[in-house]
Amino acid sequence: MGNYPPPPYPPPPGPPYGNDWKYQRRMLKDQARAQRDMLRAQREAYRYQARSLRRSSILGPLVLITVGIVFLLVQTGHLQGYRLWEWYSHFWPFLLVGAGVVMLLEWAYDQHVQSDPTQPRYRRRVGGGVFALLVILAFTGVALSGARSGGHSKLFNGLSINQDNWDEFMGDKHESDQTLSQAFPTGGTLVVNNPRGDVTISGTSDDNQIHLSVHKQVYTRSDSEADAKAQRLSPNINGSGNTITLNVPGMEGARADLTITLPATAITTVNANHGDVKITALKAPVNITANHGDVELSAITGDITTRINNSGSNLAAHSVTGALTVEGRSHDSTISDLNGPLTMRGEFFGDAHFERIRGPVKFHTSRTDFQLGRLDGQIDISSNAGLSTSEAVGPLTLTTHSRNITLDRIAGDVSVTNRNGSVDVTSAPPLSNVTVENRNGSVSVTVPEQANFAYQFDATNGDIESDFSDIKIPDGGLQKKTVSGTTGKGGPLLRISTSQGDIAVKKGSIMPLPPMPPMPPKLTALPPDARQAIDDANQATREARQAAKEAAAEATKQAREAAAEARKAAKEAQQQNKNPNQ
Repeated sequence: MGNYPPPPYPPPPGPPYGNDWKYQRRMLKDQARAQRDMLRAQREAYRYQARSLRRSSILGPLVLITVGIVFLLVQTGHLQGYRLWEWYSHFWPFLLVGAGVVMLLEWAYDQHVQSDPTQPRYRRRVGGGVFALLVILAFTGVALSGARSGGHSKLFNGLSINQDNWDEFMGDKHESDQTLSQAFPTGGTLVVNNPRGDVTISGTSDDNQIHLSVHKQVYTRSDSEADAKAQRLSPNINGSGNTITLNVPGMEGARADLTITLPATAITTVNANHGDVKITALKAPVNITANHGDVELSAITGDITTRINNSGSNLAAHSVTGALTVEGRSHDSTISDLNGPLTMRGEFFGDAHFERIRGPVKFHTSRTDFQLGRLDGQIDISSNAGLSTSEAVGPLTLTTHSRNITLDRIAGDVSVTNRNGSVDVTSAPPLSNVTVENRNGSVSVTVPEQANFAYQFDATNGDIESDFSDIKIPDGGLQKKTVSGTTGKGGPLLRISTSQGDIAVKKGSIMPLPPMPPMPPKLTALPPDARQAIDDANQATREARQAAKEAAAEATKQAREAAAEARKAAKEAQQQNKNPNQ
């Protein structure tokens, strides 16, 4: 075979190879680079093969088709949008359950197919877009559930920590009280700014002074720190002209509940951040801003302007002589016995109940615009898509959607625009103009038995029924039915149109509304008996506080005496130890 040297063969002599170490290093680098390129190519080939074996999940198309069908039903009026969101706020977790079931069925199918060794093994994947859509729908469900529950989602009820609970984490609760009094200018103005705590104001002071009682709650780990915080929590009262300003310092882990008594003629402004506001027995205008708390008003003669900025807060107003204006957003509203107008603008997520309002009523939200001239009976606006009114004086104008509307014994002109709900109107004598435009819902109008009126009825995909023989109904089978004319001598116009619903015109024995009742007696402060009871309670409170102070002073004195005796005994024992032979 020849005389060849054993491997590895040395490089041939001369350039460019040579026998030095640089050649060897260069060769090793080339070999390493070649190996890395080979590994990279293998990885790319594996990734390409893995991608070819992936299968997209059918979950994405199913979710998009379902959402599209639901919104199509809402858009065409076959499904009420408000009821959809109400249902979704309850049962949105079923969306995640359905997605999990689809993915489980796909996994079971893949396992069955891949049990055949001749079939390629592949796996399913859910794209990032589908996952993001599911997350968005889940958060939407949580938000709707929170809005329906007054701003608190039941999903996180156990994890939510409000301000009071958070304060408890900062230490033990320490309570103390403080009282202040000073002269109040005649016809003056009071401004209260309280960042943490309730504000209770009554116009029952008969000595031309403002009386302030402060109940302090401090959360801390030590008594000394609690005393220091309580001192800093004292309200600051500043006077400028006829204006008295009461400011409570804001402090973490502390709150101050204010009880204020002042002359009934004082103009009052309250700014409360975290706390309820209760005002009663005032004869001057009142202005309130409540960010996180309920508002309760009673026996107030002046105009009231209230702004509530929390969807979980409630409003109650009773026996108000002046105008009442409510803005912002809140939950439940209860209003009764108003002699002035009522105006509500904003978003009100709970139920609203109104009774006996002598002035005009204006209720405006993003969903409902409701106006009427006077309310002798009551109004109920439910968060569950119901709106009913009884014994009201028009002109009544209502524009809304997705509500079932009932208007009973309405005197004066009536105009209703609605969709996705029924409309039932009973007109009190004397009959006035009635206009109802409804879509996807039936309409029923009841008028006095002997009424004379003109009419125009339009029903698309629905029937027309009438108790009046003068109204001639066309034969069935028509997609759109239209009738017009007069009954008796004619008179006010009944104009009713609807689609996907029936029209019914009925006779009824309806009593007319009584005349406006006389003005109630002028609101005054509390009766003498009630005022005396309050004075007795305040006196008892002062006596209890004085007794508590005396008891504390006596306990402190006894503790000091005991400590002195203990020190004396310890000193004698120490002296005896130094002189054991004595």
